[in-house]
Amino acid sequence: MTSAARPDADPTGGRRRSWLTRPMDPQARRTPASRFRSAFPSLLVAAVALGYVALDLGGEQIPTTVPGDVPPLVHAALVLVQSIALLARRHRPLVVLAVVVAADLVVLATTAGELGIGALGVIVAAYTLARRVDRTARLVALVAAAAATALVGAAAMVVGPVGSPAGVVLATAAARVVVLYLLPAVVAEQVRGRERLREALDAQERSVERERREDADRAVRSERAALARELHDIAGHHLSGIIVGAQAATALVASDPERAREMLRTVQDDARITLGDLRRTVGLLRDDEPEASGRPVAAPTMAGIEGLAEAARERGQDVTTVVGGQPRPLGPLAEATAYRMVQESLANAARHAPGAPCRVAVTWTDDQVEVSVRNEAADPALVAPGASTSTGTGYGLAGMAERAELVGARLTTGPDRHHGGWTNRLVLVGDTGRAS
Repeated sequence: MTSAARPDADPTGGRRRSWLTRPMDPQARRTPASRFRSAFPSLLVAAVALGYVALDLGGEQIPTTVPGDVPPLVHAALVLVQSIALLARRHRPLVVLAVVVAADLVVLATTAGELGIGALGVIVAAYTLARRVDRTARLVALVAAAAATALVGAAAMVVGPVGSPAGVVLATAAARVVVLYLLPAVVAEQVRGRERLREALDAQERSVERERREDADRAVRSERAALARELHDIAGHHLSGIIVGAQAATALVASDPERAREMLRTVQDDARITLGDLRRTVGLLRDDEPEASGRPVAAPTMAGIEGLAEAARERGQDVTTVVGGQPRPLGPLAEATAYRMVQESLANAARHAPGAPCRVAVTWTDDQVEVSVRNEAADPALVAPGASTSTGTGYGLAGMAERAELVGARLTTGPDRHHGGWTNRLVLVGDTGRAS
């Protein structure tokens, strides 16, 4: 049986709660077992009344005050009134306490303060009120009820037929206050404290679980964005080359068939490389397993920049590379960032500025390395009619910026105001990414 089917189960922890610590929720789904537990205190009080009647029928003498005797059935009826009132204790705790205490006061006043058959009902009503009513209201109600009980009980003992000594009267009044009101209030406060602690722990657990889900969602979104950037960098670069090569082959098929066949072979090579890169990227999703060939998936490095330029030249782009300074190894993330920046820049140049000369410059200094890709303005005669000059999907420049931020590099992109064209510049400072 699940906790949802058990009315006495803790819905947050799966642990069973006693009737003392179970939250009093009048809107909760009622079952026969929960109804019995709710009515159990009332049944106990009713049993006290019946027991009192049985004692009277057995010939027991009950002390009463003057004037005159009150029939025991009247006392039993008052206790039954308490029992019936307690059925509504969770909904009207203040009213129920008033009714129960009033009945108990009548019993005390008519039995010389010696008959305590109404005490159980008072204890149950006081406990319920202490749990369900706010601090100020319960303090006022309990103090008023305790004072009334102490005064009426003491007066009944003083004027009764026995005439109890003052010390006994005071001790009895104090005992009534402690047993009927103070102890139930203390127990109720302890239970309230445990409930507040449990609620705080449950809230904390829900908060931790919510944060865990949010972290997992952020991780998934981050991985998806990284995968989208990687796929864009790979496919965008090679597919741009394939498109350019296919267009060139189409233009040369009649005038220079040999050159057209060479361009088609380049297109085939680019398609094969693209497929391999995509397979390697998808392989990263498989728990970092190696490729089917058994070789680990290698991240691109700056050593491959010259290969990017050479592949672009084979596709017909006018690409010049310049390297200055003494190269040194960087971290894998930093080198991959530089490689992808050059790859994306050359792909953008082929897409948006066909035929425009490109210059790839890598400059090493003691404290940084600067990688820049600049293409001249496109010749309008070489731009196909209707060709888009937008930035495309947005993964290109945005992906560059995110990669640069990841390794703490500086990236600037934009048109060249003085000479026209476009320049992307990446600056890796110091040992950026060495430990990545």
